[in-house]
Amino acid sequence: MRIEEMKSLWAAQPIEIKPNEALAEMLTEKSHPILKGIRKQLLLEIGSWLIILCVYYNMFDGEKRPLAANLVLIICVLQAIAFNFTGYLAARNLVYGDNIITSIAVYLKKLKRFKWGSLCSRIIFTGGMLFFFIYGLDVAIFRILSIAFIGLVFTGQLWLLQRQWSQRIKKLAELKFELINTNGKN
Repeated sequence: MRIEEMKSLWAAQPIEIKPNEALAEMLTEKSHPILKGIRKQLLLEIGSWLIILCVYYNMFDGEKRPLAANLVLIICVLQAIAFNFTGYLAARNLVYGDNIITSIAVYLKKLKRFKWGSLCSRIIFTGGMLFFFIYGLDVAIFRILSIAFIGLVFTGQLWLLQRQWSQRIKKLAELKFELINTNGKN
């Protein structure tokens, strides 16, 4: 969508006047609709991972594995939780600068770093989980094929995750470019 189309759509929208108190309430972190959704997802994921950490020792034969394998599993799950929490904290503060172009430029740089952090976090998590579940298995052709299939699935997920981040970054970069060309600013 081009800037002129966006302007005409914006001008055509009816304006609903809200009192200042309602606007101030919408801007608080507690009631922000997007942050509320991210917070719900974060709490669900953290709760799920904590439940897995509480039951893995008995359910996934953690007692039969060496301490190093157990520590790898715990560390990779805690790392995934920490990265998700970091993402929530980053989503809380999106405005950096005195105008929208500066803010988008700063956010774009942060998003590029977050993309690589997300990919590395997924690799660490996947590697740790595979290490824990593969450790001590007897080598058999079926298990080797199963592990190869799981590896292919995780590689596909990484490719999709990278592609999704790249598309988000590309759209934001295009928006920044359009705003710069419309306003004639850098």
